[in-house]
Amino acid sequence: MKKLPFLALIVLFSMCKSASHVATTPPKELTVDERIEKIKEEERLPEEKDVLDLPDYAQVRDDFRSVTDKTKDNYLKNIKATADNYSVVILTKGYKGENISVKGDSKSYYYGMTMSDLRSGIAKSIRVENTQNIVLKDSYTGGSLTIESDHAKMFKFIYVMKNNSNKQTPFKVTFSNTLRPIR
Repeated sequence: MKKLPFLALIVLFSMCKSASHVATTPPKELTVDERIEKIKEEERLPEEKDVLDLPDYAQVRDDFRSVTDKTKDNYLKNIKATADNYSVVILTKGYKGENISVKGDSKSYYYGMTMSDLRSGIAKSIRVENTQNIVLKDSYTGGSLTIESDHAKMFKFIYVMKNNSNKQTPFKVTFSNTLRPIR
């Protein structure tokens, strides 16, 4: 009878594991280009978890109504954005005639008065190089937005909606690989 508690202690200690003293290396952090290649190998679309340091004003979505693949390919051919180093910035709702500029590090892509079409919800489509940061500036609110190249490389379409009531960050960005109906 005295051996029973002793046996219980032996069983208890034999079941407990001590920490492994083998040095474990932390998982290697992938670069953006390696991350994109991994996503292509898995034959899937990038998701929000794939994007590092996504700002508060941005989101990743591919779950909205889209055009057919043939229409998407024709659209990309027409604006000469089929190569991987190009993305399309689509200015959507909220533009009421103010001057908007879209610039890269070394190139200006667009500057002009921009007005949203109330039927389609689209104001302007602009082909940009996604290998450099893209800066949008609004003359009305004085606000600006920087789309980092690391984020732009992962997505073909960057939808930018404007909200004039928010003077600090007047833009809402949606990264996507899905083309919404433009017309």
